[in-house]
Amino acid sequence: MSFTKHQRLNGLNLIDMNIILIGNFPTGITLYQYLLQNKLLQAVCVEKIVLQQSTPNYLKLIEQEGVETFVVHDNTISTQFKDWLLEKSPDLVLVCGLSLKIPKSVLPIPTYGFLNIHFGKLPENRGPDPLFWSIVKGERQTAITIHQMDEYWDSGKILLEEPVPIIPGETLGMLNSKMSFMLEKVANKFLSLVQNPKHFKAQSLEKVKVYKRPNYTETNINWEEQTADEIENLVNACNPKYGGATTYYQGALIKILEVSPVDTQVPLLGKTCGEIVHAHPQEGLYVCCKYGKLIKLNIINSDAGILTGTKYVHLGVRQGHRLTTSLHPVTKAQIHV
Repeated sequence: MSFTKHQRLNGLNLIDMNIILIGNFPTGITLYQYLLQNKLLQAVCVEKIVLQQSTPNYLKLIEQEGVETFVVHDNTISTQFKDWLLEKSPDLVLVCGLSLKIPKSVLPIPTYGFLNIHFGKLPENRGPDPLFWSIVKGERQTAITIHQMDEYWDSGKILLEEPVPIIPGETLGMLNSKMSFMLEKVANKFLSLVQNPKHFKAQSLEKVKVYKRPNYTETNINWEEQTADEIENLVNACNPKYGGATTYYQGALIKILEVSPVDTQVPLLGKTCGEIVHAHPQEGLYVCCKYGKLIKLNIINSDAGILTGTKYVHLGVRQGHRLTTSLHPVTKAQIHV
């Protein structure tokens, strides 16, 4: 395709491109608005499973703005999707949330290929949920990485890496929203680079780490093994995507959505990990962790609803009771800190 028209976007001279956005909304909404306002958006594609889970129905809202849409799923990505893409003949496809692998035969269709927007550093944080693992590991910085898509997962050449600080106490939802709002600024940068192959750099093979989506055990609080800091990180990583970090109280499953560290206290001795050492209707719930450190439970999701720790006390929580790692409380000699 030959280009004859240029436009100026926020101070940058860019060739006018036809861009298709494959988006997971609302994460991709800022990027969608940016492309639409600058007359770069040719069409929007949404994965069927994402559309079924989305509230509100972003696809209908997009269609109301006169934008062409396409719904893709695993049975059509090699057939109807490929035919649709050939018909549209886009200059670039941007992917902001897609669980399907783009077939190798489809990748060369756009003039400048497919670019994936990965919310994590590459190659050291490959996988479907990089923000979860960044928060769980207590990292203080991540990145929005723009990379070329190839036949493998998260392995293509990197076009741009935009550093993003992780603020202590920040949840997965907060961090994801912050990075979503940054996409306009990031798009300004990578769209000015995409046409020159020299800007793409191969990933280092020495730093490759691949993390799968966390399983049930990995979102479960292990009171005997995890420190107070590690539990706080896990709780933040599970909010809101996994409904909170899992634990059990009196045999009932509950999800912890927010905790606060108690940094000034002297470590308690002789207490059991997971033991509730203070339960007060005004002062809240305090639980003993490894090495005698305490954390305060601020927000809890249970069958009684999403409650503050102080309200949860009214359900009959008592000092000396335990939060347990498994459904059945420990019956053998308990582990003391």
